[in-house]
Amino acid sequence: MSETPPFSVFALSDATGELAHSMSVAAVRQFESHKAAIIRVPRINDKSLIAEYVVRAKACHGVIIFTFVSQEMRQELLAQAKQNNVVAIDVLGPVLDALSNYFHELPSAEPGLQYRLTQNYFKRTEAVEFTVKHDDGLGLDTIDQADILLLGISRTSKTPLSIYLAYHGYRCINVPIVKGIPLPKVVYGIDPKKIVGLTISPSKLAVLRATRLLKLGRQESEPYANIDFIKDEMDYAMKIFRDLGAIRMIDVTNKAIEETASDIIHQLRLDH
Repeated sequence: MSETPPFSVFALSDATGELAHSMSVAAVRQFESHKAAIIRVPRINDKSLIAEYVVRAKACHGVIIFTFVSQEMRQELLAQAKQNNVVAIDVLGPVLDALSNYFHELPSAEPGLQYRLTQNYFKRTEAVEFTVKHDDGLGLDTIDQADILLLGISRTSKTPLSIYLAYHGYRCINVPIVKGIPLPKVVYGIDPKKIVGLTISPSKLAVLRATRLLKLGRQESEPYANIDFIKDEMDYAMKIFRDLGAIRMIDVTNKAIEETASDIIHQLRLDH
């Protein structure tokens, strides 16, 4: 009896394909009883290639997981997939659309989102991929590749700041500070000029955390949102900041993400 061929997942991208491939691997691992072949296809910049891989996916009853920054290419793939009854999952598109509305700016910075292979385009795309893989203390084995390392206690805007900075081409890692838990040792080996410690008013943070707890259906009286608990956390964070040496510290209280990001870029002299 012949062995059933593995299920096929096509990880397509108009950049390196690292994010699409990583997402595919992470998802497939949740189904241990099934074999899956993941075909990574980077640098897709032609509609004929989209047609080719849609046909291939249809032939083997596979699915497509893709990360296209170009809206034109995203729409083309989705249209062809629908026409051929192929499942196509857009990983990056919804994020880019949400950020476009937030930033009031088109992702490619090109009129009509016309796709062009530029060094700056790939820098931004790869920075986003890097940052997503290094969110919340992940991927510290490649911490030395980061342009910016953000440190802060919970709800100091580490993740949205990282994504915003990545969209502007900076590779970011953010690491949470949790009272009583030492920072990973590799953090202390990083150039302090790359590190930014995020601070915030305890009273403001108490309000943010209480709101977060209510959204999660939990009691806002939990220690997480208690101002004395928060002050202890901030004292612990400040001690770590001092131990790290001459790092920059930025107060995010009542600041918009773009304002804080601008401060970070200026203070780290990344705008020169």
